[in-house]
Amino acid sequence: MKKIINKKKGFIALIILITVIGIGWYIYAEKAAVSEPFINLYLHDQQKVIGMNLEDYIKGTVAAEMPASFEMEALKAQAVCARTYAVKKLLSDSPYPKGADLSDDIQSCQAYVSLQNFAPQNPKRKELLERINEAVDATRGEIIIYDSQPIDALYCSTCGGRTESSAAVWGGQVDYLTSVKCEDCQESSHYQETTVISNEVIKKAVNDKNNALQIKILSRTPGGRPQKLSINQHQIDATALRKALSLPSNWMEFQISSATTTIHTRGYGHGVGLCQWGANGMAKRGENYHQILQKYYTGVSFYKVDY
Repeated sequence: MKKIINKKKGFIALIILITVIGIGWYIYAEKAAVSEPFINLYLHDQQKVIGMNLEDYIKGTVAAEMPASFEMEALKAQAVCARTYAVKKLLSDSPYPKGADLSDDIQSCQAYVSLQNFAPQNPKRKELLERINEAVDATRGEIIIYDSQPIDALYCSTCGGRTESSAAVWGGQVDYLTSVKCEDCQESSHYQETTVISNEVIKKAVNDKNNALQIKILSRTPGGRPQKLSINQHQIDATALRKALSLPSNWMEFQISSATTTIHTRGYGHGVGLCQWGANGMAKRGENYHQILQKYYTGVSFYKVDY
């Protein structure tokens, strides 16, 4: 497969070739000299596009997506995830405003912060920046692949003890995004949380006006999370209820009282792919970033783009 991403204003053209037999990656500048890819990033709050080299973008993404105080091997894992996710987006030619290649809007891409604007009030800012630079530079050009293709390197903050399969969350089986047990994210503040919500707010999620509240979990995902629920006999997806109630995850259990319901949740985010707090826990146990990534993405391998 040959994918050409054209750049505006005479910027570097990026050509990525992925062979069907074996794995071949070649990145060319406009005159065929090997060069680091150049991307245009849409800043959604400012509604403008800025240009930068891909590795500089990865540093800004790592800075925005993972605490820089995390273990170095966890930061390296995040860097490889962020790079792979970006390359996957570039290959899919995802549409972004103003013709940009990528966006800093987490609803459609990854977060990003310029290193100039990173943690300006933190007294350890210099040390944290050095850690980010080290993690990205040490994994320069490295991506995760499955079946000779870059993977959709999804990740979440905290899985709560077990990651979720992509099929359970969005439908559609992805072989490397399966549910795996995680015993390393207990240090996250989101590992277990409790939220108390008015019964009226919960009933409003299904437009129910009964006085009493009944909640039943009708089905669960392979990872143990509720999938389908019944609220006063109105069915609702757990993902939709999570959004309606602004809960940290859809891994929830309910304790109903006369006026309020206590909801116990586990994890933060969709739970698919890399668990960032789990990665940090694994790194603390001495696991390297390849071992971390191969735990959370089933059957993957790695390829280093030499630019």
